[in-house]
Amino acid sequence: MAEPTLDPIALAPDEVASRLERGEIVLVDVRETKEYDLEHIAGALLMPLSELDAEVFPMLGDRPLVLHCAIGKRSAAAGRMLLKAGHAQVLHMEGGLTAWKAAGLPVEEAAEPEGEEKVSPLFLCPTPGTVLREEFLAPAGLAPAALAGAIGVAVSTVERVLSGERAIDAELSLRLSRYFSTAADFWLQLQVEHDLERTRHALGAAIHDTIRPRAA
Repeated sequence: MAEPTLDPIALAPDEVASRLERGEIVLVDVRETKEYDLEHIAGALLMPLSELDAEVFPMLGDRPLVLHCAIGKRSAAAGRMLLKAGHAQVLHMEGGLTAWKAAGLPVEEAAEPEGEEKVSPLFLCPTPGTVLREEFLAPAGLAPAALAGAIGVAVSTVERVLSGERAIDAELSLRLSRYFSTAADFWLQLQVEHDLERTRHALGAAIHDTIRPRAA
């Protein structure tokens, strides 16, 4: 009989923030170095999932570990690896950095050296297609055609989402959410966050300069 899968307990971002501020946890970022360098939570340690070896993972004191990634998929996978290897008190942050920012919690961003072009916010807020490809399809070895068949849409629809040519609408969000067992608005929220960042990058300065807030 196969051993039961151990899943790390999920914590909401606001609870993680409170515990981190009180020094009760060790926050570990399992994203890749490039992602961490662009933006990260202050005080988080970097240990990329691609380099994580659960058997030799260091003991970091007696405080619980809270793992996090971009949206919660990699951190959950890393948590299962550590729990299976015998590590205790391993948790992960639900929704990852996307949920952390949606809750209005702060991040540290890459410094902007003088004379160099500013890093585009598009790199800080990936398209839903990028999340779909890197966080869901790649880990499962799932091809676009297989996903399209499973959720009842044309292959071209999935391919256009993956390439960033097609936005996620309400129907597609429901189909993806049903298949991947995510919240119904998960994919729509990713789309909104990306669109806001893209528009802020293109028009934010002009809007700020030309529109004055209405007086109370």
